[in-house]
Amino acid sequence: MPPSPELSSQTRAANLDTLAREEFDLVVIGGGITGAGVARDAVLRGLRVALVERRDFSVGTSSRSSKLIHGGLRYLAQGDVGLVLEAANERRVLRRLVPHLARPTRMVVPVYGRSAYAKISAALWTFDRMARVVKDERNQMLDRAETLALEPALRADSLYGAGVYFENLTNDARLVLETLKAAAARGAVVANYAAVTQLCTEGGRVVGVLVKDTLTDAEFSVRGKVVVNAAGPWVDEIRILQGAGERRRLHLTKGIHVIMPRTRVPVSHIVVMTAADKRPVFVVPHGDMVYLGTTDTNYQGRYDDPWITADDVAYLLDAASAAFAIEPLTVDDATGAWAGLRPLLHQEGKQPAEISRKDEVMVGPTGLISIAGGKLTTYRKMAERIVDMVAARLVEQGQTLPPGVGDTDHEPLSGGETGEDIDQYTRACQQQAPQLAADVCERLVALYGSNSEIIIGLMGSEPRLAARCAPELAVTWAEVVYAVRYEMAQTLEDFMERRAGLFLWDRHNGLGVAPDIAREMGEALGWSAMRMQAELSAYVQHVREVKTFMSAEPSSGREVHA
Repeated sequence: MPPSPELSSQTRAANLDTLAREEFDLVVIGGGITGAGVARDAVLRGLRVALVERRDFSVGTSSRSSKLIHGGLRYLAQGDVGLVLEAANERRVLRRLVPHLARPTRMVVPVYGRSAYAKISAALWTFDRMARVVKDERNQMLDRAETLALEPALRADSLYGAGVYFENLTNDARLVLETLKAAAARGAVVANYAAVTQLCTEGGRVVGVLVKDTLTDAEFSVRGKVVVNAAGPWVDEIRILQGAGERRRLHLTKGIHVIMPRTRVPVSHIVVMTAADKRPVFVVPHGDMVYLGTTDTNYQGRYDDPWITADDVAYLLDAASAAFAIEPLTVDDATGAWAGLRPLLHQEGKQPAEISRKDEVMVGPTGLISIAGGKLTTYRKMAERIVDMVAARLVEQGQTLPPGVGDTDHEPLSGGETGEDIDQYTRACQQQAPQLAADVCERLVALYGSNSEIIIGLMGSEPRLAARCAPELAVTWAEVVYAVRYEMAQTLEDFMERRAGLFLWDRHNGLGVAPDIAREMGEALGWSAMRMQAELSAYVQHVREVKTFMSAEPSSGREVHA
């Protein structure tokens, strides 16, 4: 693919100007994984594409998943063979497109009886063959002693054994960013903090959108022959702008995850636990931390930073306390949390966990194409189906399209040119930059893949950037500069949460280093002293809110602080 282009504040300003001046084949609303996938697919087919996002890229559902690329095993129990095969294929594709963000890792499923053992053994055997799992990653069935040797902290009472299979860990926010950067490298014009406030119509047909730059309050229109609404939980908010009796169709459910030190739940692999309502939930190791997830409950609150209740947290803590031989977990163990909303299509009479996760396309009276539902794993196929519709619409309008479909299943994403052996690439990176500590090199490759070479180049041109700004996580100043210059980071939260992950994986949520990072970003972005202080205050408030677990509805109830 073409070299990674700069995506700086200057790029954003130029892009906003281009958006206001030119007409596009396709305007995409939403900078999550679905919108990013649609934009990349469309530019690879030769279309002129614009994408606007109301806040930061991946700020909503797409950065708040369980951070797993599922191979499809969980759909086997539902009898959905088509979904199993699609998910398994897409897992293989993502490992080819972006190896550093699709890391195979073991998942351990403890079982507590002979019949359960036989059942999971049969399911894993079937999945291995349906999904064409490679020999080195085929399932294993362990007896009780082998299971405890693998995960000694498991509670041994009634333990019969375990099934072990492979899933893929990802960094969901970075997957979105690398997909968007790949689209931008092929010519997509993208902008964050660009909120759609109105649909522009002519003769009853949508011909563009009115956009507000939320950083300056400037407004302008973006013209597009086709408009796709990929706004996630906000899909209905965009749909109802059409008027004409459009009704809300989404059923939002909430999934939360809780983070804590790994010393409290000492696992070496992903372990499946059983919650009080018999739902499977996970504990996932991440460096010195672990996270527990996820819940699945109806939700009607705010969409930005959904509320997390004490009951949500207790549901996960109780599951882990029951599964492991540890001191019972309490809210004081939590160092952080995140909550995401699933934009599902309402199905009357169904409980949250029963609602289909399949994507669904809605075409409105103005011709607006809206997409809801879907899964992180299969975003590329979902995007392909949407762009097929866009292409058909353009042909109907008399446009001649380039032949064929873009190479979305072979051209690497941004940062994906590492080769399949990430460890080997990391060693080569270390040899080329012997001045860097091993943990710094490992972090750079794990997060940025082959784009780590750009970051190391920044260190070479300005040696001070090689110094650590967050020692516990091996974060260097070069990452801050890279985020501002190449990933359109516009706020302190953009960097701390979605670019570098300090908000999640630092046990103090990055608060100790936030003032220094705000100064570095402020110098790069031209912030005034007042703006710098406002960014820092906003971030502190964001951390405080996320770690405030409500006993019930926010308007009535006692707050429980982590």
